[in-house]
Amino acid sequence: MTTQSASRNIVWRAIGIVVLLALAIALPFVLKSNYYLGIAHQALIFIILASGYDVLLGFTGLLSFGHIGLFAIGAYTSAIMVTSTGAPFMVGIMAAAVLTGLIGFLISIPALRIKGHSLTLLTLALGEVIRLVIRSMEWLTSGSHGISNIPRPEILGFSFRQAVPLYYLLLAFAVLTILFVWRLRSSRFGRAFNAIRDSEIGADVSGVNISAMKMLAFAISAVLAGIAGGLYAHTVRFISPEFFSLGLTIILLAMVLIGGRGTIIGPVIGAALLITLPEALRFVKEYYLLAFGVAIWMCVLLLPDGLAGLGKRLFKRARTST
Repeated sequence: MTTQSASRNIVWRAIGIVVLLALAIALPFVLKSNYYLGIAHQALIFIILASGYDVLLGFTGLLSFGHIGLFAIGAYTSAIMVTSTGAPFMVGIMAAAVLTGLIGFLISIPALRIKGHSLTLLTLALGEVIRLVIRSMEWLTSGSHGISNIPRPEILGFSFRQAVPLYYLLLAFAVLTILFVWRLRSSRFGRAFNAIRDSEIGADVSGVNISAMKMLAFAISAVLAGIAGGLYAHTVRFISPEFFSLGLTIILLAMVLIGGRGTIIGPVIGAALLITLPEALRFVKEYYLLAFGVAIWMCVLLLPDGLAGLGKRLFKRARTST
């Protein structure tokens, strides 16, 4: 690639980023209904969650089915901190990030010794164990009854109770997450993650500390899951163990795979699509779940590189034809 082509790519990417950010900022003026703004809230939270999960799956090549368990821990940590102790919103979010990061680090220790299907089964079991522990600790989590009346975010005396201010708060968290993941990918840690994903033997020969990098990937991914969980708790204001099920794990995995794993924009596209798609398919009434499943299946079958890969191929084809 020539210097001129590289510069042109940078310009087009910058234009694309500015356009997407402008559309995101203008969205509340289009979605005047609180119902649709609520869907946008969910999409932004899952963009954070999926971006963090992609650090593990897309960057490092580690498949985990326990990520929703970490999401649940983040939600319960922040909710309990704020409702039981009266701690400020940001203290609850930071506590969720620290605790989930620590748990993610601890999970990575046994995960270093196993690979493949065994790792998948281990993380699947851990996710279910976390959900069962939350349900059984009624003295702390209220068990199956869940925690209700979780206060909306408030920072430095400014309340985010209304739908529009809350949207912009969640958008700020999502943008910061995307920028962090983008910087991480281009850093030496990101290059080490990609080397492990492509070939552990090759990464080892190149001097990459595989154990340390895997533990770091687990911890970073867990921190972002905790932040997303805390934001979810304060957005919906009610959480219960039933929401954090295996089905949600499958949806999270589909977000990354359909959007395009190992990319920055892929999880963003996947999360936005899979949160809004069920609403778009409501017109088929009781068959919408079937249509939803077929749509996901077709994307995975026909787009192995995800929607981000399809967009890149179309862009290259349009550029070469001009």
